[in-house]
Amino acid sequence: MVLVWGLHCVWAENAHSVAQMVENTCKVEVVEGFANPRDHLIVTAGMPFGEPGKTNLLRIARVPEQ
Repeated sequence: MVLVWGLHCVWAENAHSVAQMVENTCKVEVVEGFANPRDHLIVTAGMPFGEPGKTNLLRIARVPEQ
């Protein structure tokens, strides 16, 4: 599966857990104007973190209210 339409990639600090990754993602998307509180985001990542070439996680996250 290729996900390219509507993609917004950013460099961010390395996350050490899925919860931290989702929290960082929500913050960045709100700051950059791509999401609002209560929006839904699709987050992809690779587990274990820090190893390139392993995109094996897909998470639907809801941006928390601030």
